Amino acid sequence: PWGSTVVDDVAPEFRLILEENYLSSSIYPLEDTKKNRLLWWMQRKRLDQRLGKFLRDLEDLWLGPWKYLLLGEWSDSKLLDLVQKKLVHDLKHKCKVDVQENLLKVILGGAKSSCEREECVMKLILNKGCYIGGVGYCDEESSSSSMRDGVESLSHSAFKLILEASHEVEEEECLNREPIILVLDFEVQMLPWENLPVLRNEEVYRMPSVGSISATLDTCHRRQERAGRDAVVFPLIDPLDAFYLLNPSGDLSGTQVEFENWFRDQKMEGRAGTAPTIEELSLALKSHDLFIYFGHGSGSQYIPGHEILKLENCAATLLMGCSSGSLSLNGSYTPHGAPLYYLLAGSPVIVANLWEVTDKDIDRFGKAMLDGWLRERSTASMGCAQCSLVAKEFMSMTINGTRGNAKKKISRKKLPESRDISTCNDCCNHRPRIGSFMGQAREVCTLPFLIGASPVCYGVPTGIRKKKDL
Repeated sequence: PWGSTVVDDVAPEFRLILEENYLSSSIYPLEDTKKNRLLWWMQRKRLDQRLGKFLRDLEDLWLGPWKYLLLGEWSDSKLLDLVQKKLVHDLKHKCKVDVQENLLKVILGGAKSSCEREECVMKLILNKGCYIGGVGYCDEESSSSSMRDGVESLSHSAFKLILEASHEVEEEECLNREPIILVLDFEVQMLPWENLPVLRNEEVYRMPSVGSISATLDTCHRRQERAGRDAVVFPLIDPLDAFYLLNPSGDLSGTQVEFENWFRDQKMEGRAGTAPTIEELSLALKSHDLFIYFGHGSGSQYIPGHEILKLENCAATLLMGCSSGSLSLNGSYTPHGAPLYYLLAGSPVIVANLWEVTDKDIDRFGKAMLDGWLRERSTASMGCAQCSLVAKEFMSMTINGTRGNAKKKISRKKLPESRDISTCNDCCNHRPRIGSFMGQAREVCTLPFLIGASPVCYGVPTGIRKKKDL
């Protein structure tokens, strides 16, 4: 769908994989025998392995140690800040090593092992390395030479300091990271960047521009104000406030059997096995928090883009059809595609596929996503452990005023608004959001790369809540 871009020149393997995926997923063996099925699956699994290798090579050869710059910051980085500050001080004063402080923090907080951290430090930060204070460049040959020089010049004490700092960071329990929003050039947006090894288990979204991030957040904040709710950092949806459109073309009977009764058990509204009218879908998108689509393509044959653009507000969407998230490029003009129409209509998040998928495997992915959202919804009323701890500590801070000491006399009205802090779950930034479940859902696919890497999240981080009336 993207025509011809720079990706075809620098990474032709990607286009070849997608072309073979399209052919093998569209054309089944004429004779359905055990041998033919085995050969078909062998071909599919080889494509899956090729795509996995392509993504590993993309990370190693294109990004190298810079890959850690893609990671979100730690949600609570007090320990990392302390370790990094002490390490920088010691390297500068004890070892006379000039370092990039922010870059050192990224590496300490991103690399998975002390060995990785040492290698990154030698490549990017050390005085003899490739990157010194400004913008630098090195090719593979000079990189190896620089690393040797760095090893020769770096004192044993500096290595010891870096190793100690790495171990100290590693000992910290696994902490949450802030979500990531990728703003990709249209020339490379067709690549599944979210599936690079460094990002595959992170909460990642993509947006067409920086301005679109602000516009989407502003739209969601205005909607919350009109609804009389307190403004929160990120938009919130209730996944049970959903409308489903299941197998509207009538030829995906397996998908309909998989989901129809399950949707009814969840008491969701929707339609299965028949095509809706444009008016019905427009009303559903305006009046629900979530729109679920299991059918062919992006569903534009049932509600075209120009009709979506007429909506004043729009639900979050799960579009599980083939290439539902791909963008068509128009040369120097703005690309178009279903995700952009939904974003422009005010949808906070869209989960959609970059290329062709097979029904059973993408059904597994979609079911895993929905199960994850509903599990999170069921615990939303229980509150967040971190927020509850802070609330208890705050409520225990009772300061009694005494006559003659004005500094201690504090009016109760000066405390935060009379909201119950321990149950202010909408304000919590520690709970999993819509994009947090992508990594787990990819792994339930039989082909975790060929199918599991196709779905991506457009939009902004979107939380999960439980409406009182549902």
